[in-house]
Amino acid sequence: MTNSRTRMPRAAGRGAPALLAALGFAILAAPSASAQLAPKWVIEWTDHTANPVDLQSPGSRAYMPYVLYDVSWPAASRFRVWYDTESINGMAYSTSADGITWTPGQALVGLNTDGTSSNGRPVVLYDPAWAKPYRLYYYGNPGGVWQVRVAESADGVTFENDQVALEGGRLGTFPDGHAVVRIPGRTSDPTDPAAEQPFLMYFRANTGIAYATSPDGYYFTEALDDFWTEERDEGLITITGLPEGTTYNGQPVQVLTLAQNDFRMLAFTDNTANQYLVSANGLTWEVAENPQAVVGGLGEAGSWNDQRNYYASIAYLGEGRFFLMRGGRDNATGLYRTGVAFGQSPFYAANDLGTWAVYSPFDNFEAEGWTAFSSTDTLPDGVVTALIQNPDGTVSVRDRKESGNFYLVRDAALVVPFTFEFRARLDDAIGTGGDADYPKYMVGAFQTDPLHPGGEAWQPAFAASRFGGWALATDPSAEADNQQFQTYTVVCRFDEYARARLVVNPNDAAANVDLCVFDIYLNRDFSAPKVTFHNTGFFGWDSVDADGRIDIGFPGPSAGQVTLDWIRWGNGVILDSQDPGPAAPTVLSVSRDTGGVTLGWTPAGGKLQSAESLGGPWTDAGTDNPVTVPAAGNARFFRVAR
Repeated sequence: MTNSRTRMPRAAGRGAPALLAALGFAILAAPSASAQLAPKWVIEWTDHTANPVDLQSPGSRAYMPYVLYDVSWPAASRFRVWYDTESINGMAYSTSADGITWTPGQALVGLNTDGTSSNGRPVVLYDPAWAKPYRLYYYGNPGGVWQVRVAESADGVTFENDQVALEGGRLGTFPDGHAVVRIPGRTSDPTDPAAEQPFLMYFRANTGIAYATSPDGYYFTEALDDFWTEERDEGLITITGLPEGTTYNGQPVQVLTLAQNDFRMLAFTDNTANQYLVSANGLTWEVAENPQAVVGGLGEAGSWNDQRNYYASIAYLGEGRFFLMRGGRDNATGLYRTGVAFGQSPFYAANDLGTWAVYSPFDNFEAEGWTAFSSTDTLPDGVVTALIQNPDGTVSVRDRKESGNFYLVRDAALVVPFTFEFRARLDDAIGTGGDADYPKYMVGAFQTDPLHPGGEAWQPAFAASRFGGWALATDPSAEADNQQFQTYTVVCRFDEYARARLVVNPNDAAANVDLCVFDIYLNRDFSAPKVTFHNTGFFGWDSVDADGRIDIGFPGPSAGQVTLDWIRWGNGVILDSQDPGPAAPTVLSVSRDTGGVTLGWTPAGGKLQSAESLGGPWTDAGTDNPVTVPAAGNARFFRVAR
């Protein structure tokens, strides 16, 4: 194995479909800076041409928005926003079905009940498991002392238990920006409940962004100076991507978390520029776009935001779609209002959370994107090393070398946690040294994300009669007859305690070993993992890119042959009781109707598209199934897009 890393940027993905023209959007080009981002960070923004939207504020302003979206909420109110109705002198709440048309704003009540201070700049966390699922963090200044305060609510409007969350220290008098995020499991000592600090609050300091932590999200303590090593700025998050010799002066307003290694911060400067920062752990950040593409700068003269453009908030809608709201002010009227934009992530459109992204049946492994990798540059010779496409639609990986590693490999696009599942049989195996008793094959996943400290490798091992950690003779393991086909589901994640230690000291060898954890389920018995194990701390191969690769084969000193029936993977924890298989073909039915021609299709789902020629362009005709279209006019072709 090797601990060296190669960190090369990858080209951004393309091919996101255009949004419906009926909603009135204008597609603007992103700056060239976004092309340097790793694919998962890229969002292609489309601004709403009819901005600003009317939040029906109960006050004179409607700006400083904080938006949430939840598909489990009723369709009429899946978009929910909290915003300032005055200048730090009141907040309101509105809901929407589409992010464009909003209900009349309801003034928030129960805040600063002593009557001596104002309130504004909302940040809202939502968790249905909480007794009061809405938690609001806002600015107030009782007695002229600036604070971030916290209150909770059952409905997002009527708040109670209002109290101080943070004051003093580096907080200063910067009342226009703070962000709060929760990282479940984050702790400095898993044996001490008092050491659990899952809540982080970010706020502007004189020379960067400081942060404070909390065990329960109510009372926050600023990071202690003596907690940091000499290699880090004391009490500040690390921010890279800045011009040499400069310090960061942005004001954070939101941190959106999509995965354990996907944190996105929105901040602003000078009330005119929105910035986009990214992080793999929540404490080491990189400035990705400054200003943010499309939505980051002032609008054209005469537009709703030609004087101010700031305080942006985003929500993830699923299927690679994002939604953004931002505050603005124009020169002509001086009104403070809110605009919206819709975003598309090609990466998440193809690799969404909670769904299988790739299914490889091994009917033709080369056409499915697989190739060979050897740590000793040993190419398949058909005898000692071989990738064999079998007539029954399986593939065999053979490695009978005396040393070295030989794998069947394929590029992957993974965020943590992720799941891979496969069906395989160990045909034969031999080993020497530590593998003499239990020679093994390995199905592993690797990443080399330069933003994340530590070795990103998950390498469960499978011998003839057991499976589990790398050293099957001594590591925790479970029993199975792997000389017969078995189905394994492997959930890969990070250990948050190890991550906290690696932030402080990236050279912490023990934390590196503890970092990557995998849970293995056998034959879809999801009642509990058969084995859970930490990886070895291996940093991965130089040829692995930032978002991952899947490797299947034999690590020396093991050798032998394994036959694979299929494999699939996706982002998130996916415990699927069904076998994979080819998707049922779409069948489109056509019949005459008094109103024209009726088209229906099975299986359900997807949207109907039409074009005047097979070469397109194709336009959306709706998701109603069936749908009746007029029979008059030019001939048209129809298809169902999924």
